Amino acid sequence: MNQKPQALRQMLLHCLCEGMSQRSCERIFGVSQNTVAKLFAEAGDWAIAQMKSIQNLHVANIQADELHSFVAAKEKNLPDMLDPPEGAGRVWTYLAMCADSKLILAYHLGDQDARNATQFLRKVAKTLEQRPEGGFVVRPHLATDGLKAYPRAFKNVFGADADYGILDKKYDKEDKHGNKAPGGRYIGSKRKKGSGDWREADTHTSYIERQNLNLRMGNRRFNRKTNAFSKTLLNHERHIALWAVYHNYCWIPRPMRPRIGPDGTRSKTWIKRLPAAIAAGLETRLWTVADMLTMVDDYTAERNRLMTAQDEPEEASAPDSGLIEVLADDVVPAPSHWVYASTTHQTTKVHTAGCAHCRDGQGRKVGDKPSGYWLPYYSLESAIAASISLQPDDHSICNVCLGEYFKRGYS
Repeated sequence: MNQKPQALRQMLLHCLCEGMSQRSCERIFGVSQNTVAKLFAEAGDWAIAQMKSIQNLHVANIQADELHSFVAAKEKNLPDMLDPPEGAGRVWTYLAMCADSKLILAYHLGDQDARNATQFLRKVAKTLEQRPEGGFVVRPHLATDGLKAYPRAFKNVFGADADYGILDKKYDKEDKHGNKAPGGRYIGSKRKKGSGDWREADTHTSYIERQNLNLRMGNRRFNRKTNAFSKTLLNHERHIALWAVYHNYCWIPRPMRPRIGPDGTRSKTWIKRLPAAIAAGLETRLWTVADMLTMVDDYTAERNRLMTAQDEPEEASAPDSGLIEVLADDVVPAPSHWVYASTTHQTTKVHTAGCAHCRDGQGRKVGDKPSGYWLPYYSLESAIAASISLQPDDHSICNVCLGEYFKRGYS
């Protein structure tokens, strides 16, 4: 395979991490768009896996917030699209960070509702180290804004194992979620108890709001009033994960301004800060872009090896005669159920083999660019168990062949 020099690939990856668009990289470095897109896809997939691997953290102070962008087109323009891709329209990005180390713990893409808020907080909880008998090694304190979906989601995920404070912001014009409506102005905020022994001093979203600004400045896809938005949800997630990994492991924060002491005097010494992953105890050294590229190549090579091994048929020895005796035990029945795992939405759904949406694992449109993969099973129970195992937070059954439509006779 004709691969570009490593020095050029490092510069391309560095520019992508800093928020440069793919077309800009193509023009500046004189490479084809396919070269940039391939490197971005490989690095993005590795970054998604890297963010999912964060766990066993001791975090006492968490801030969470959400910011919006859109994929393919804005909501109002979706009816005019002939074939909108999956996940098109407005997309909210949930972010959680440690307020002390500034480490980005987790992210989630979805809508501002209780289901997506619950999935997001479950991802946050999975990054924290838990005791065998239950509860967290370090009891966390969570601070969010006044989104109505958060209190219910917090209760479902953390229960009594964490503390929760709410910064309820008020605007003179608000939408149904409490967000600022077009033309609205900020008129004040109030700190409220959410759950447990909340700490009023830590109930604010200043750090995560600043992180939202960093994301908008460091990720071209979040720039407003441009055509740099993501065209697919998968690429949107890839760039978010790539930016988060770069921020956690490669970003050297600027020194902190001198603070005013208890006696009212300000020190003249600026406070140096550690990179987020080192401050959180995940790493002992700063990563370079060359380190990232090496890990991307190793991850891609291993993934290709596994896919090749899965596709290779087993070699069978030639029979001694032209007649082959087929025993009943040798007959392998066709799968009765299939599980579709969507890599775009990170969801799973169980279908019967004869379902019009499944067609024995071929899907509705054979030959289209896949946005997921099919897995065969030989009983409904094993298919449901696999669906839950793959996506504990977002799994379902097909309404056409197994759910409400089937029961009503609409199939």
